[in-house]
Amino acid sequence: MSLFAELKRRNVVRVSSAYLALGWVVVEVTSTVTPLLNLPDWLPSVVVWIGIIGFPFVAVFAWVYELTPEGLKRESEIDRSSSAGHVASRRLNYLIIGFVAVAVLLFAMDYFSRSSATPSAQPEPAQPVEAVAVLDERPAIAVLPFDNLSADPEQAFFAEGLAEDLITRLSNWRAFPVIARSSSFQFRGGDVDLKQVSEALGARYVVQGSVRRQADRIRVTAQLIDASSGEHIWADSYDREVEDVFALQDEISAMIAAPLVGDLNRAEASRAQQRGTGNLEAWSLYQLGMQHANRFSREDLAAARALFAQAAERDPQFATPLAQLVLANLWEVVLGWNETPEETVTASLELARDAASLDPRDPATQAALGWAYTMSGDLGAGLDASKRAVELNPSMPEAWGWLSWTQLLTGDLDDCIAAAQRTQRLDPQGVYALIVLDNMSQAYWQQGRYEAGLRAARRLLVGLPDYYLGHVFVAMNAVGLEQMDEARAAIAEGRRAQPELSLALVQAMYGVARPEIDDRRDAMLRQAGLE
Repeated sequence: MSLFAELKRRNVVRVSSAYLALGWVVVEVTSTVTPLLNLPDWLPSVVVWIGIIGFPFVAVFAWVYELTPEGLKRESEIDRSSSAGHVASRRLNYLIIGFVAVAVLLFAMDYFSRSSATPSAQPEPAQPVEAVAVLDERPAIAVLPFDNLSADPEQAFFAEGLAEDLITRLSNWRAFPVIARSSSFQFRGGDVDLKQVSEALGARYVVQGSVRRQADRIRVTAQLIDASSGEHIWADSYDREVEDVFALQDEISAMIAAPLVGDLNRAEASRAQQRGTGNLEAWSLYQLGMQHANRFSREDLAAARALFAQAAERDPQFATPLAQLVLANLWEVVLGWNETPEETVTASLELARDAASLDPRDPATQAALGWAYTMSGDLGAGLDASKRAVELNPSMPEAWGWLSWTQLLTGDLDDCIAAAQRTQRLDPQGVYALIVLDNMSQAYWQQGRYEAGLRAARRLLVGLPDYYLGHVFVAMNAVGLEQMDEARAAIAEGRRAQPELSLALVQAMYGVARPEIDDRRDAMLRQAGLE
């Protein structure tokens, strides 16, 4: 008897075929759910390798054993003239047919869903050299500020708040990247060039809208546009009582997301509808606070802190304004505008813990908690909370930025740079794209890549000329390149921006993890004239 005939007789061929068909089903399912559940991109590859490694073991097992109506038996114990062997063979045939049918069905569903989701009729326009790269393989979406059509110009904050909440809710779908508010809100007015917006932000899809509020009624119009082709994918208008604004936001975000991601599972839809408050007054105060918080001036941060505190008073269960209050406090410490930094950091950590206990699923509370832990010197807890923040909302540039900073302090330099670059892609025109140059400049300096570090520090100061630590990073990298005149000039500029600039102040900001880095930094800054 030939080897192949013996393999067939022992049902090795059938078992192997069933195993391969089952493996196909598992790989198809894994490939489908990985992007929807935001699982690691390497997961399908690992599943394939597990299947390959397991195949010889399955074949050997099928050679030695066989499943019969009486249970598992050695092949040598089976009487092939009886009906038991035929029953096992028929069952294997049914399994193979079933697995293959399921695999073919999954493949067809995946193929047609991809075909319908990708507009093949429109060629992709060539990207200019200066354009921002499209975020990974998934098309990004940008929500522009909604136009205020109300007679009262003071209602502009309400229109912007509605658009910002829409950004937050769309971010929670997790199936596509969402450009940050600080970048997309730079493009105002209904007559903006959408192709220019698309190229500047790296976003294929753009949401525009308007809000008209009269007394207690509100009319909202919104449209979703494929900026690469100019195609209007969806548009609608809504008339509601003002108190229904939260239900309106849920409806709009669901309508926008549906054409892009198809049939998302219920868990993701539920996440997208989570809200921090049902109190319209608290929500309005929070939105007003965010308008100030994103400007990073001393006066605006003080105004933001007051508004966040009022929002938290109106709704004590609303965790997000508490988180933003923590961040505003810590920014004042970092920027040198706080006279009691140690006490402020301690109080901010307690407040961040309170916010996280109110809503542990809010990415802003986890981001605030991570930064507060890091500022307090607990880098392990800071890293854990920062990672939770980006897991909860992968489109939150602030969370990626603070994760990058913590990774810098722990010495994870490549991860630090990658997280900073992710921040810049999500907020290409916003302030956080500048702020993470802080982390990148220091990471390059630690790696001895002084040219790259100096470029990053100079770019940082173009956008934030009064950021005293930016001048410090110029000095550090300039010393590494033996450009002593620029290094000394940078320290002089740093003292202009922060008269109390000293080695001790720099140490307080960054010297919590690795003494050898502290010693190297202090030695270079002394050469630049800082004591």
